Amino acid sequence: MEENNQQPRKHWDLLIGFALVIFGSFRLYNRINNGGEWNFRAFFTVAVIIYGGYSIVKYFSNKKQ
Repeated sequence: MEENNQQPRKHWDLLIGFALVIFGSFRLYNRINNGGEWNFRAFFTVAVIIYGGYSIVKYFSNKKQ
C-alpha cells in the first residue's frame, strides 16, 4: 500500500530532475555564450544540473527493482 503512495512522488521527482537538467543547461549555455565568468552562480548552476541528473538516475535505478 505504501509503495502505491510513493509512485506519484517518484514520477514528480523524475519530471523535476528533467526540468533541472534542461533549464540549468540552458542557463549555463547562455552564460558561456555571453562570455560570463565562472563565479558562484555558474558553480551553483552546475550543482543544480548534477542534482537533476542524480534524480533521473535514482528514478531509473529504483524502477528496475
